[in-house]
Amino acid sequence: MKKVLLIILTLALVLSFAFAQGATDDGVYSGVTDNAYRPGNSAYYDGLNYSIFRNPSDLANPRLRVQGLDIDTLSFNYAKALQNRSVAESLSNITKFDWDKKNWINYIMGLFTEVGSGYNSIVAGGFGTGAQIGNFGFGVNANVEVKSMPRIKEDGTLDTDKKSILGNGYLPVLDAAITFGYGMRIIDQDVYSLDVGASVHIAEKIYMLQINYDKVSDLINKTASFDSLPSRGGLGFPIDVSATLGFFGQRLNVSLMANNLNGYYSMKWYENFKKAASFDGGERAYTLYTPWSLSASVIFNPRLGAVNPTVGLELTGLNLYLQNDYNKARPFMELLKYVHLSATVDLFGIGSVKASYKYGYPELGIGAGFLGSRMELVYGYREAGKEYGDKPVDYMSFRVRLAYDK
Repeated sequence: MKKVLLIILTLALVLSFAFAQGATDDGVYSGVTDNAYRPGNSAYYDGLNYSIFRNPSDLANPRLRVQGLDIDTLSFNYAKALQNRSVAESLSNITKFDWDKKNWINYIMGLFTEVGSGYNSIVAGGFGTGAQIGNFGFGVNANVEVKSMPRIKEDGTLDTDKKSILGNGYLPVLDAAITFGYGMRIIDQDVYSLDVGASVHIAEKIYMLQINYDKVSDLINKTASFDSLPSRGGLGFPIDVSATLGFFGQRLNVSLMANNLNGYYSMKWYENFKKAASFDGGERAYTLYTPWSLSASVIFNPRLGAVNPTVGLELTGLNLYLQNDYNKARPFMELLKYVHLSATVDLFGIGSVKASYKYGYPELGIGAGFLGSRMELVYGYREAGKEYGDKPVDYMSFRVRLAYDK
């Protein structure tokens, strides 16, 4: 298996040099579609997703983890949308499993109404399955997110003058990946340990070209078809590598992570979303680059038993901060977009409460489960603007995970 993983990593690096020739950003879609993919739930307390998408050196701890099914949904601009009584009633009906078409349409349109102008997100959903057996990890993950951005004018530039939802363009973005990872302990002493790991993703990225608000309404009401909407899609082979120093029997872990190395996607234009997903035809090939990131974390898990607090500090994308935000007028404030400080308290191995200062904004969550299976509800904010404080957007996340973790 080690040789197989080494061959996959070598192949991915070779393909990266081929894809890099003529590499480009995504033009006016830059910042919307050219982001590295990882599941929305992949922080240090998220088990398998954390190991294969953020810190593969965590796989150096041999264990059996089976993630049978992991589903999460995110609704953005949540608080404002629920101020509309009709939207709130529709959500109430949905939570009671009254999944009538009218309830879903009313709820989703309520989120669209509150999206505001410019860059934002409306709704997202993710799926995952996989396992860790010994030091090897495997996963199949996918995520769809509907995003908004300024409308593209006929001359190909962005129209930033219209300050309403009617002046926006909208596009669904699909990211999916099949992932293989491996971790190993290269130093194991009483005082400290050193773990290393790597994971490679066979990743697919698809997005629909921008559509307007009226077309979105027609699609939701099924008076228009997705088959008529052009899309772009392609494959990439991003790589994650990491190293972790463990102290006090791995209760205190200090990690350095390089994520999304080789972030090149070989893309084509397709007639519609379905053909892009199946690579049916396609023309006008180009290469899309998604940036890599360098991150560092410190995590302390004392393993106290019945009531166990875990504290973590992660600085995500330090190279991106130096590249994009260090020279801005308020460099320290911009740094907050890269800081994730969190505390999670596990109660008797069943319940959990967490609080985070995540990328400049608070996040609160509660969860319940046993032996890896969990249900979680999380409410927080994230930055949708170009600079910190420009456009804080709230979200509600609901997650169900059927798993076994020992």
